[in-house]
Amino acid sequence: MLRAVMALTLQLCALPIAAQAMTAQQASQDSVVNVIAYFCKNDTMCYQYQDYKAKVENNDTIVEHYIKSDVQLVVVDSTAKGYLIEYNTLNTTVNYEDTLMTRVMQSVMDKMGDVKVVFSTDEYGTIEHVKNWAEVRTFMKTATKVIFDSIYANIPVMNEVFPRQRFEAQIASTFVNEKAFLNNCEDLQLLFLLHGKSLPIGKVEDDDPSDNGYPQHTVTVTSYGKSDDDYGFEDDYFVHCVSETTIPKNEVKDLLKLYFNKIISDKHLDEMNHTIDSIDYSDAKVTNSERYNYFYNGWPCDMTQSKLTNMMGSQSIEIKNIVWTTRRWSVYEDDERFEQPLT
Repeated sequence: MLRAVMALTLQLCALPIAAQAMTAQQASQDSVVNVIAYFCKNDTMCYQYQDYKAKVENNDTIVEHYIKSDVQLVVVDSTAKGYLIEYNTLNTTVNYEDTLMTRVMQSVMDKMGDVKVVFSTDEYGTIEHVKNWAEVRTFMKTATKVIFDSIYANIPVMNEVFPRQRFEAQIASTFVNEKAFLNNCEDLQLLFLLHGKSLPIGKVEDDDPSDNGYPQHTVTVTSYGKSDDDYGFEDDYFVHCVSETTIPKNEVKDLLKLYFNKIISDKHLDEMNHTIDSIDYSDAKVTNSERYNYFYNGWPCDMTQSKLTNMMGSQSIEIKNIVWTTRRWSVYEDDERFEQPLT
């Protein structure tokens, strides 16, 4: 349990690097790639999203979860100031290491199709607001209650160690407002993370520290090239980025204490802190690899983020990927080339 939380806490400290760039409106077209949306009303894109997480200990790989979703995005309005886009979850398959969690999460995800997220962007495609936020927040609150009702009913002893009120409050913080919800909506982050950004063409290396101040080495490559061999275009472009972050061992311990102080019961807190203090720590390494491939009009083609955490002899890996499956671009609605599915 402790190692799993350690890995989770450390992964949260290594955020996507490629998003740290100047805004597109500040850039010169000759020296950079601008990630800008040139969408049209009624554009429709379907994607398959996959989220895989596993841990490796003593050469054994244990899959912690695998999630696969089919989603659809439709541009319902397009103006000079931006776009209004409707996001639909078509279907989702959930598989967790824990069968109870699988059952609970599957039931929640099955209901996601009942809620459509309608969000607005600026003229560059940067997400700004969830237009039906009240409806989405109500659903998230209801779904969270269903999850915790089931978990604590099936494992009543859990409340003694992890009081439900504290644990549930931590989860609720991920959708306390629009910004928190969008930051934790991982498939939308993959699709629109870089819109409105601008990155220099070519290879760039730097040793700037991470947002959290940890030592970090980053290599970013940005260029033009067909995103997809069969259904791509000459003006497509891509951004590839790899960063290696070192979290000093003293920081690892502090992060653990910060996490547990928020969720564990007062009765067990001293015992947990004693356990944390008794561990012989070493520096943690987090390797963050990002690949963002775009069609020439700014629609995402194939996007992947992976995180590899090495800590005290164990590894944790998480891979998130979203790839287009079908498309219909309104401006080309009479051209069959733009309606073909990915094969």
